[in-house]
Amino acid sequence: MSEFLTTKEVAHLLRLKERKVYDLASRGEIPCVKATGKLLFPQAEIHQWIQHKGGSFVESATRPSIILGSHDPVFEWAIGASGSGLASMLNGSIDGLERYRAREGIVCGVHLENEQDSGWNLEAVREDLAQTASVLMHWAKRERGLIVKPGSGIQGFSDLRGRKFVRRQAEAGAQKVFETRLHKHQLSMDDLDCVREARTETEAALAIVEDQADVTFGLKCFASRYHLQFIPVCIEYFDLIIDRYAYFEPNVQKLIRFASTEQFLTEAARYEGYDISELGMIRVNGAP
Repeated sequence: MSEFLTTKEVAHLLRLKERKVYDLASRGEIPCVKATGKLLFPQAEIHQWIQHKGGSFVESATRPSIILGSHDPVFEWAIGASGSGLASMLNGSIDGLERYRAREGIVCGVHLENEQDSGWNLEAVREDLAQTASVLMHWAKRERGLIVKPGSGIQGFSDLRGRKFVRRQAEAGAQKVFETRLHKHQLSMDDLDCVREARTETEAALAIVEDQADVTFGLKCFASRYHLQFIPVCIEYFDLIIDRYAYFEPNVQKLIRFASTEQFLTEAARYEGYDISELGMIRVNGAP
């Protein structure tokens, strides 16, 4: 066996992509020598380096190309319309973050209100950004509030006691935000008549259209589209936590580039209360 390993062999050993190995070498963070224009890695020193690092550099090569997290109607449409070829499993912000931490996907959509400071998402993803090579990219600001059946007499949270309500699944960011706001009005879910659970923003609004309930907590765009009453509560940030290595892959870049096309801008303009003026802005760049 050779005394030296090639870049490809080191990448395979560490389960990294070759560009990550080149990056480590350029910063002097991994043992290597350069001979005849090629990088060579002393095998004995590499194994010692791995033991010293505790295997902490196993990175994103093992992540499947799946988008996780919260449902957003424009984002869901763009995944398919862009031809990105990415699969999606949109079961809520909390579910998505748990799966992202388990390395079950490369992108996770989130809209979780900070608990200590004002703002959105930074507290929820802080650990992920500190411990993994991930970035937090902004997608859209969305106006959220109570979507109410016309003529129901509901004017705000104080009118919700005993009313028929469509809740979201426990793993959804919308449900967590709603319960926080409900608590501030000295109410709990037990004070509402929860008639069903909706898995998406669209499903929640349609339940009001179909007269299944009096109110849900949803997006303004659906209230206006279905001619329902809307009581504004907050403007939330819908952001994407993205594996940094997957960020540069063709399928993710295809989706991001599509978001600047006329086709995308025309579709997004159909959604009232949906602001994409800062789409693509990197809010936080995580660990190397």
